[in-house]
Order: sequence, then C-alpha cells, then structure tokens
Amino acid sequence: MSIAVRQLLAAEAAAYRDIRLEMLQVNPEAFGSTYEAESGRSVAQFADSLARSFVAGGFVDGQLAGVAGFYALEGPKVSHRGNIWGVYVRGALRGRGVGHAVLSEVLRHAGTRVTQVHLQVVTENAAARALYERLGFTTYGTEPRALKVGDRYYDEHLMALQLG
Repeated sequence: MSIAVRQLLAAEAAAYRDIRLEMLQVNPEAFGSTYEAESGRSVAQFADSLARSFVAGGFVDGQLAGVAGFYALEGPKVSHRGNIWGVYVRGALRGRGVGHAVLSEVLRHAGTRVTQVHLQVVTENAAARALYERLGFTTYGTEPRALKVGDRYYDEHLMALQLG
C-alpha cells in the first residue's frame, strides 16, 4: 500500500469536508466540534479554512484516507508553541501507517514554525496515544471532563513533543 501525504489545497475542500463530517460522526468523543455545527458549513467555507491553515492529508489509491491539522500560537511568549488538531484516519486504514505518515508531515511543517507541539487525546483512545508516543510525544497531564458528548464526560491526556 502506497501512502501519498501533502498539504490539502482549497480545491480539495469537498473531500476534506466529507472526512471531517465522517470523523465527527464516527468518533464524536474525540473532537471539540460537532457534526451538527460542521455540517452547516459549506464547501466554500471549508476551502477558506484550508487556504488559511495547514492541514495534511494522506491519500491511498488517490482517496483521502487521513488528515491532521496544525496551527502555531501567536504572541511573543507563546509563539514557540503549536497545536496539532483534527487527527483522523478512516476505519479500514487504521493501523496501516496512514496516521504516522500524516503526522510526520505535520511535524515536519511544524518544525519550520515552532519548537514545541501539543495535542490532546481522549484517555480511552489507546491506539492514538500509542501512535503519538511512537512519534516521541509524552503525556504531561490529564484534563478531567475535557469533553462532554450527550450525558457522558471524556477525560483527555495532554501531550507534548519538543522539536528543537
């Protein structure tokens, strides 16, 4: 299986919208946004978001299989830090290297902007946490009740990686 990874372009907004809505339906506990909020956004709005941010996509057989985003913090005291967000791999391709490839590209890009990256992962998502640890992330805390889906609360591990 060959995985091609690159920054998503505004012209790929429809494919990005599709995978974004899928991730919010399949794993609502893993993301801060909701399907209801994002499904109301047009393809043009997703294109605008892609034009203003860094989102890497992993493609298998020409189809978008996984994504992850990055943004650098702004301000004189925090501009050395960035956050990784929206990490998702489609179910059938999980455990096959897509997530690692996409995150490696995000970290390559992040390294041109910041010296430290952070992410949050639901404590119950052992597979994602293991991937992040393989990439060098360490857990520095746990936020209790970080997210609430319906009547259920989810804790999140706070993880960081020093890039330089």
